[in-house]
Amino acid sequence: MIKSFFKSNYKYTFIFIVSTVIGGALVAYGSYGLTPATDSLKSLDTKKFILWIVVITIASAGGRVLQFSAGYLFAKQEQEYFHSLRKKLINHYYESTSIDKLSNMQNRLTNDLKIISDQALDPVSNVVLCVVDLVFSAYVVLTFNFWLLCLILVLAVIMLYLPDLLSKQLEKATNEVSSNYSKYIDTIEKWLAGLAVLQRYRSRTKLSAALARSSSGLEKATVIRDKKSVELRNLTYTANMVAQGAVLLATGLLVLNHQLTIGTLMSIANFSSLIFSQLVNVTSQIGSIKSTRSLADSVMKEIKELPNSEKKEGSLTNFDTLSTHGLVLQYPNGEKIQYPDIQIKAGEKVLLSGDSGTGKSTLFKMILNEIKPTQGKIVFKDKLGKILNPDYSQIGYIPQDPVVFPGTIEDNITMFNSRLNKKAANWAQKVQLATDFEKFPDGIKTVVDLDKNNLSGGQRQKIILARTEVYNSKIILIDEGTSAIDSVATEQILKNILKEPATVVFIAHNLTDEMVQLFDRRINLSK
Repeated sequence: MIKSFFKSNYKYTFIFIVSTVIGGALVAYGSYGLTPATDSLKSLDTKKFILWIVVITIASAGGRVLQFSAGYLFAKQEQEYFHSLRKKLINHYYESTSIDKLSNMQNRLTNDLKIISDQALDPVSNVVLCVVDLVFSAYVVLTFNFWLLCLILVLAVIMLYLPDLLSKQLEKATNEVSSNYSKYIDTIEKWLAGLAVLQRYRSRTKLSAALARSSSGLEKATVIRDKKSVELRNLTYTANMVAQGAVLLATGLLVLNHQLTIGTLMSIANFSSLIFSQLVNVTSQIGSIKSTRSLADSVMKEIKELPNSEKKEGSLTNFDTLSTHGLVLQYPNGEKIQYPDIQIKAGEKVLLSGDSGTGKSTLFKMILNEIKPTQGKIVFKDKLGKILNPDYSQIGYIPQDPVVFPGTIEDNITMFNSRLNKKAANWAQKVQLATDFEKFPDGIKTVVDLDKNNLSGGQRQKIILARTEVYNSKIILIDEGTSAIDSVATEQILKNILKEPATVVFIAHNLTDEMVQLFDRRINLSK
């Protein structure tokens, strides 16, 4: 991920590196100036002392300004990079034939990316800054005394390997936070979806207990991660103090032996503080980066695993049969649904019935490739008997809970394709929406308000029915798609839909005998 980040904008990367390097050189020169400044003070050379103080101030301030500017540019590039990552993830979810849980997608697009930003990319900026400071500081120390630099390098190597003692534990703790956050979102989604029912039956205690139980896992995981982070920081800071003390002791002995001046001691003290403090930062940041490695890899894997478009473009234009063979779905709790072998021919109008729990809605989701069967397969064939790899966008699906989007009723029928507006008006009539338009001053141009819920369940179902027909779906799967519509309107809607050439499979429980007769045949599922 770090490589792809730097490649995302070569211009910003170049300016960031150049600014950081020049800034680091100026800061190192400012620290070096302490030696001649202190020596001139010892020799009572006022002009030279003032000159060096001015040089130190300008170099140090200029260096830090450049480094802060580089940090700002890095942050800007980071935001642009994460914006592109979100677009790619959304594209992945959009193109994927296997629909992930909403809570997992929310967690990936929000919490996971924030963890990567805070614990992987932000530290990269600090690591680059620290490494530049370390290189220039080491060079200046080399000009003072070779063996002193050797001592610093030995201590530095020891400090660099310290994070390995805790990095694996920190990585595991970070993954636990991500996993528990996803579970918490899922719990919130499931319970708050029925908030009105909970309020009606005064079940606040149960709601609070369920959310508290789920959040406790997230809280424990967060505490463990923070504990490991603190342990890593304590370890590196302790090593920092010991290393600085060792360097100052060695420098002091060299001064006492007249091998270095007092001014050099001042510079070495400053450089050792800078070097080991930056090493603390580097080791801490490296530990942080390593802790997100598996999480970052999983995000990049999702982005790279976009479905192969060549495998998705099997048109249903020449579709002839849809059949199931040995279809079985087993749930984690051991419950199993076994389906009879079914064959549906192109153009057939089939009523699918059966008791609750026989897997009618689940069968639809397997046909749509949203759920994978445990055993068996679903086969689409063309008129020549050749197996098709279907384009699922050509299968219309009306679920029990119809989904509408912010926009006008017309937008929701055409799915924001203005070229279909005329067809939308025509099918709005055929699914009995015209009578509903009388209640709205703007008719088909009425804006759907998801907050105020200005559409009834029946009106939503009619919109989805019209949407499916507007797009000339070759196969239409309707799951209780008229359950909220009155019987008179339902019968008229069925007549209009069933006279179209599309293959229709309809799940319903409360159809009249006259409505049942509109279908070619009936398939009844049983346990």
